[in-house]
Amino acid sequence: MNETKIPFLDTIYHLRTIEQVILYDKLITISKKEETETILFLEMEYDREILEYPGIVPVFNQEAALWAAKTVYLAAQLLLNRAHKISDLELLLPKWKGQQDASAIISADLCLRFLPQIAAEMKRIDPEDLVIPILEKHLIQFHYSAIGFDIDTESINYDIVSVNECLLQLYIDRIVHRKAVKSAQSDFIKKQLEIGFGDYKKIFWAQL
Repeated sequence: MNETKIPFLDTIYHLRTIEQVILYDKLITISKKEETETILFLEMEYDREILEYPGIVPVFNQEAALWAAKTVYLAAQLLLNRAHKISDLELLLPKWKGQQDASAIISADLCLRFLPQIAAEMKRIDPEDLVIPILEKHLIQFHYSAIGFDIDTESINYDIVSVNECLLQLYIDRIVHRKAVKSAQSDFIKKQLEIGFGDYKKIFWAQL
């Protein structure tokens, strides 16, 4: 067990800096002070990342970033703590109830991009784990963070992606970078890839 007075902030800091999570032998309540400090840290991370983002970048969404950080933190802790009822899990891992827009999607992705690996580890340990369908629902809603991983692409709505140029370019870039063939199968995404590749599609990505 790792002893720390700021387990939530420490976990998110390690996740963002060295892509590792800290696991504890019991679920630890997240204090308001930690929430505030974590938001400040994630906003700095956001400001650093967007220097390389295309177009006009959406403003940082504190609520979405915090929701995603809590989701990833608690999902990781549930790798060890596995004696919860479905009602407990739904309270621990609530769905995003704010506005679903490019600002929320990109801000949440700071932490949510690590959620597919946690879900995959849960499947490896116990394919019937009650946490898995909850996490999969979150990833279908925030599918930008799930590009390259096995989710139900038939349920994905691309409306928000299509209306924001920054998010659209980030989305396409991530699909290409990860060679996410499954994510590239929708008519909308295929069209965007054809626009981007032009006559050089087979050179850049022969599998398509």
